[in-house]
Amino acid sequence: MATFKNADDFYSVMRTFFEKVRYDPVLGPKLAGSKMVIRFIYTDPEAQITIDFLNPPTAPGAYADIDYGESVRKADVTMKQSADFSHKFWHGKTNVVASLATRQIIASGSVQKALALLPLLRPLYEVYPRTLREMGREELVI
Repeated sequence: MATFKNADDFYSVMRTFFEKVRYDPVLGPKLAGSKMVIRFIYTDPEAQITIDFLNPPTAPGAYADIDYGESVRKADVTMKQSADFSHKFWHGKTNVVASLATRQIIASGSVQKALALLPLLRPLYEVYPRTLREMGREELVI
């Protein structure tokens, strides 16, 4: 059974998660230091999220701009994966390098540059389940 009912459900969860990250005073500056535009393309349900850490954010206090849905921004790296896999990923239940090798994540672009962000994954793995709980979506916590 799919984790998310539909694209709206998926976007609701991911928007809440990524909005927390984009304003986080500890993680935000570290991610912004990557100077990258990262695009996530999801299947089952179809969705797309583009995070711009390259250009100065337009929202006061934010460390990135984020587009939910199609984006005209040129991505440095694109990561394709299923929404269910992404859900496991943000819980820290997958190995990034193994996932790339087995093509559970299909990456293109500056993958090497994106791998420099690996040290930031552990704190992000803490934010995702906490976000689900705060949303009242405990049933999604793994």
